[in-house]
Amino acid sequence: MRPTLAADQVRASLSQYLATTYALADESTRRALEGFLGDAEDGIFRGPYLRVRTPFRTATGEDWKRHLAWHPDLTPYRHQERAWERLSTLHGPARPTLVTTGTGSGKTESFLVPILDHCLREREAGREGVKAILLYPMNALATDQAHRIGKRLDDPKDTRLRDAGVRAALYIGDKPSQEFKQANPAIAVDRDEIRRTRPDILITNYKMLDLLLQRPEDQRLWQDSPLAYVVLDEFHTYDGAQGTDVAMLLRRLGSVTGLAEPGRPLGPVCPVATSATLGESGPDDSGSAAARRGEAGRPGMLEVAEQVFGVPFRPDAVVGEDRRSTKDFTGESDFSLPFPSPQEVDALGDPTRDPGAMDDLIAAFTGLSGTTPEELGNVLRRHRLTSAVLEILDGTPRTLAEITEVLPRYAYHWGMAVQQRPGLAARALARYLALLSYARDPEHPGRPLLSIEIHHWVRSVSRVLRGISAHAPSSAGTTNG
Repeated sequence: MRPTLAADQVRASLSQYLATTYALADESTRRALEGFLGDAEDGIFRGPYLRVRTPFRTATGEDWKRHLAWHPDLTPYRHQERAWERLSTLHGPARPTLVTTGTGSGKTESFLVPILDHCLREREAGREGVKAILLYPMNALATDQAHRIGKRLDDPKDTRLRDAGVRAALYIGDKPSQEFKQANPAIAVDRDEIRRTRPDILITNYKMLDLLLQRPEDQRLWQDSPLAYVVLDEFHTYDGAQGTDVAMLLRRLGSVTGLAEPGRPLGPVCPVATSATLGESGPDDSGSAAARRGEAGRPGMLEVAEQVFGVPFRPDAVVGEDRRSTKDFTGESDFSLPFPSPQEVDALGDPTRDPGAMDDLIAAFTGLSGTTPEELGNVLRRHRLTSAVLEILDGTPRTLAEITEVLPRYAYHWGMAVQQRPGLAARALARYLALLSYARDPEHPGRPLLSIEIHHWVRSVSRVLRGISAHAPSSAGTTNG
C-alpha cells in the first residue's frame, strides 16, 4: 500500500460513486454536484492529513527474555517488553496494565505473548480451564484475533504450544464460516466442544459472555476457575452506559467463578485494557496527572479503568509509546545522494499505475538499482528529504499543502515549484512518501522503515445533499433513479 497515492484513489473513487448515485439529468446541477464534492471549503473531503513518525525503539540485548518461559521469534519493541514484564506470571503475579500505543505497534502481542506463556506453563503443570478471556466490542475484531491466535497455536516452526495442548475458542453470535474452521483448526467454535474442552483462552464479546455466565449448561466453564486475565480491547469504546454494563458484567464474572474478594471484584485476575485512541504518549508522559485526571473535567483513562475493573491502576500501569528521535533515526544526512526537482519526480510516473515507476523513483533519489526494501531503507533514512519531512511534521498530522509550503526551507530548489505549481510539488512529495512506505527497516527486516498514516475525513451524505441544495440553481431538474 502506498498511503498518499492510495488516498487519491479513494477520493476519486468515492467522488465517482456519489456522482453516479446522484445521477442528475440537468447538466448545470450535475456540474454543481461535481464542483461541490471537490470544493476545498464546502466539499465532503477534509485532508488527506499525513502523519509520518519514526519507528518504535526496540528492546536492547536479550534481558527481556527473562520475563517469559516461551516467546515468539521476534525482537520486541520497548513498550512490548515493558508490557511483558508487567503481565508475566513467571516470577510473580501479573499487574493491571493499560496499553495505549498506536496502530502498528504490536498491542496484541503486548498482552497475548505473556498470556500464551502463562497458558503453556499451566498446561504443562496439568491445570485445565479458561485462563484468559479476551473481550472485543465487535465480532469482526474477535474473529481477527482468533485468526492470529490460531496461527500461533498451529505454527509449524514452534510446536511447543501445540504439543502442550494449549487451546483457544471463539464464542460469538455469528456462526463462523467453513473457511474459518478450515484455516483455524486450533480454534474451537462448536458450543458443545467449547463446554467439553474448556479452552485456555476464550475470545468473545460482552453480550456473549453475559449469556455464558447465566446458562446452566455453561457453568462447567467456570468450575474451579483458573482464570488469570481479562482483556478489554478497544477500551475507549466502553464509556457511558456500555462502560457501566461491562463493569457490572465483570463483577458477575468474579461472583460466578468464585474469585471475587473484598474490594477486588475479580480477585486475583489481572485486568488488561488496550487502545490506540486513548493516548500515544511516551513513558515519560504516560504516568502523568493528566492520564488520571483527564481533560475538561472528564475522568482520565486510569480512573475509567479503575471504575470498570474495580481495582487500582497505578500511574505506571500505562504502557505508552517509545519512539526514536528524528536525529537518532536519520543520523547525519548524506548530501551526496541525488535530490531531484519536483518536475523531475513528476515526470517519472505514478507507482500505483506504472510497474516501473517505483524503480525509477529509487534510482532518482538514491542512484541505485536492484535494491532490496531493506537496502533502500538504509539509504533513505539518510536522505535530506526524509529528515525534512520528519522535522516538518514532528509527529503531527498535516496536509501535503502545509508540508510543501514549508519544504523550501529545507530544499530551496523546490521553492519555485511550490510557488508556481503547488499541485505538482504536492504530487512529487506524495511519490517520495510512496518510496518511504516501500522501504523497510534494515535493522529489523520486514518491519516498515517509518510509520506512515493517511487520514482522510469524509462528511456525511446528508451534508452532501444540503450542499447540493445550497449550490444548485433553482431549476434543479430531476434525478435518474
